[in-house]
Amino acid sequence: MIFLLLAITLSPVLRINGAPVWRTIFIFSILILSGCATQEPAPVSIAEPVPESTYQYEELKNEILRLEKIIAEKDELIKNQRIKQQTQAHVLRETNKEATRAQVKLHRLATKPSTASAIAEVEASLEHLKQARISSFDQILQIQAQHLLETASLFYSKDQFAAAMNHVAQANNFIALISDQNRKKVTYVDHLLLEFHVPVKLRTIKRAFLRKEPNQYAQVLRTLEKDTKVTAIANQGPWLRIQINGNQGWMLHTMLERE
Repeated sequence: MIFLLLAITLSPVLRINGAPVWRTIFIFSILILSGCATQEPAPVSIAEPVPESTYQYEELKNEILRLEKIIAEKDELIKNQRIKQQTQAHVLRETNKEATRAQVKLHRLATKPSTASAIAEVEASLEHLKQARISSFDQILQIQAQHLLETASLFYSKDQFAAAMNHVAQANNFIALISDQNRKKVTYVDHLLLEFHVPVKLRTIKRAFLRKEPNQYAQVLRTLEKDTKVTAIANQGPWLRIQINGNQGWMLHTMLERE
């Protein structure tokens, strides 16, 4: 457009081959403008956005689900554990109640007639043992039963029937031990520990070992020579717990006899 205006302005002065210049410039401008009009704009390439990857998202989602499952399982485990503890506590309370009821029932049953009957049964058992031939070791147990019977009779005379029944039960334990032949065997079976109501004076019949536990393989505390005087204070199976010079240990009954 600028060239066209300039050509028109200068047309009276400029000529080419006798023709006015403005015509030439006009035609040239028309060609330029037509070319500009027909030229298509160059396409602009626009980069499409790359879609965001969902792999990390899915992986994170799965990890969250896994952790939530673990937490749910732990919560269920804790819940079950609490229920179990509550159940155990309930059972323990009921057991204690039952033991208390049994103790009360025992005391109620420990009336004068029932106590007199129990004492009479122990007396009859001891009379039978006196007529039988028993070992010196069984005689030690018989002595304990006899002392317990005498104590039970003393409580009975004072109308303390529950205490009398307790001593009768202990006397029956010794009587049952005399009748149990298996307890005289040296085995690893756990035998009932019976504390002596009255200590018994004994002596060794041969050289013997005083052991730490009622076991033939237990540690040897010391060696006792023949005719060593000791005091028996408890029994467990074929073993006697003895005292000597303030020390305690275990010895087989076959190594001892009454002093």
